[in-house]
Amino acid sequence: MAQITISCSIPVPDDDVADVSEFLHKLVGRSRISTARMLRMGETGCFYTCPLYTDEHVKLSRLIRRMLAFFEAKAIPLTILKIGAQDSWYEVDPERRDPWKISPQALLALLDATPDGGA
Repeated sequence: MAQITISCSIPVPDDDVADVSEFLHKLVGRSRISTARMLRMGETGCFYTCPLYTDEHVKLSRLIRRMLAFFEAKAIPLTILKIGAQDSWYEVDPERRDPWKISPQALLALLDATPDGGA
């Protein structure tokens, strides 16, 4: 099954770190301290990873949509990486992420789709 990771494209400004850390703590249960560290790392600080099309797809879809809307409202750009069912995160070169990058709109389309390609 496909998997995604989400990080901020740029380091989150110190003025926003506390609010964003609190949001992610409430939404996904991440530690505020470790989340703040990830947010300050920018693109290399992945703060969320999940497989798509599991039994919990509906729950994850709602969670991801809330996350995307929050970051869009804060004007914080995201880097979203997607690998396929046959791929491994070890294949993703940290220096060349472009082949795996998708836009938030593409992620929304994936959330609306089914694993067999139907909608």
